[in-house]
Amino acid sequence: MIKIKIGNADRETDIRFPISESNLYNKLAAIHAIDSMDEQQPVTVTGIYWPEEFSVLEGRQVNLDEMNYLAKRMDSFDTREMDQFLIGISMLDDPSLKDYINLTFNLDHFTLVKDVSNYGKIGRAYVINTEGAVPANDENDPKYAALGKRLIERGLAQITAKGLLIHDPFDKLTEVYDGQSFPSYYYRSDYVVDVMIGYNDRQELLLLPEEELAIRKAVARLDAPSIHDCTIGIDASNYDVEPMMKKVQDLMNSEGLYEVNSMLKSLNYKNIDWKKLAAVVEVADVQKASGIAILADHLDEFEFIPKVSDAGDLAHYLVDNEEDYSMNPEMEDYFDFSGFGEQFVEQHGGQFVDGGFLYCCGYDSIEELLEDIENEDEGITMEGM
Repeated sequence: MIKIKIGNADRETDIRFPISESNLYNKLAAIHAIDSMDEQQPVTVTGIYWPEEFSVLEGRQVNLDEMNYLAKRMDSFDTREMDQFLIGISMLDDPSLKDYINLTFNLDHFTLVKDVSNYGKIGRAYVINTEGAVPANDENDPKYAALGKRLIERGLAQITAKGLLIHDPFDKLTEVYDGQSFPSYYYRSDYVVDVMIGYNDRQELLLLPEEELAIRKAVARLDAPSIHDCTIGIDASNYDVEPMMKKVQDLMNSEGLYEVNSMLKSLNYKNIDWKKLAAVVEVADVQKASGIAILADHLDEFEFIPKVSDAGDLAHYLVDNEEDYSMNPEMEDYFDFSGFGEQFVEQHGGQFVDGGFLYCCGYDSIEELLEDIENEDEGITMEGM
């Protein structure tokens, strides 16, 4: 977390980062730092609450989008990484927010050792930090003691309030952030799809659903005239969403990123049954993002049985999983599963779809329910929606 005070003319406000785009906009609007084109005006850091190591920024004009991205990076740090980061700041010469962001990708340049009881512990801690891992049971390998001794003798170690720091001042940090487009970073887990937008030789990652302002800012950082001029690559990092991915990709191609993002925002995507939604969309033959959002609102009115492909499979599922249809296992050899399954399909007006069987309760058929939904949402048709 970062907390600072910013000012514009004679107005000031406190901001905690990370912050949503809408809340940041409101904060800036309150101090009249948003112009008539809804663009952010330069603001000045007038106070630093935390971390104190950011005090060098006081009195400077800063990019608050950079500050927000930096705070998201810092949110992922454990205690050791935070100590490395804060000590790293003290090693930077007149740092900017760009330098701070790049520092978050270079923590392996700053090894902090808490246990300095022998050279071996120092050497092993250095390898863990710079290479990411060591074998589980090789603490006594003499190579670590030799390495630890060599690091000390080279003068790369110094005592700090957070432990023994090993740092080579001539070891240049890798520039991951170029000062314009932000490096890919999965700062959220509650997203449906990740989208990489690109323009010329730049790319930015978007985690949908996202605030529309965040999308517009990403497009601006790419120097793209509009989102329509960008390439868009989509992936289903969330495995649960996989059944809907082809439809999402089709909608991205036909309607665009903003429309798909709006649809995803309208869904209760954290709790939604994506397999059921995919089945309903298939049966309704929905072609527009707005139609999918409508069907998602009615998803509880449908029942979906996955991994059944015919009447026999359906009957076996019902007998094995539904108490109302359970039977003595000894009777199963004499039971007509296919006939029972066909009867169930006819009674419930259901349909077999890719991935399972879909039907609805309280209606004679799926078509009847879809007709009611269509009538409820006047002007919207299911087929070719």
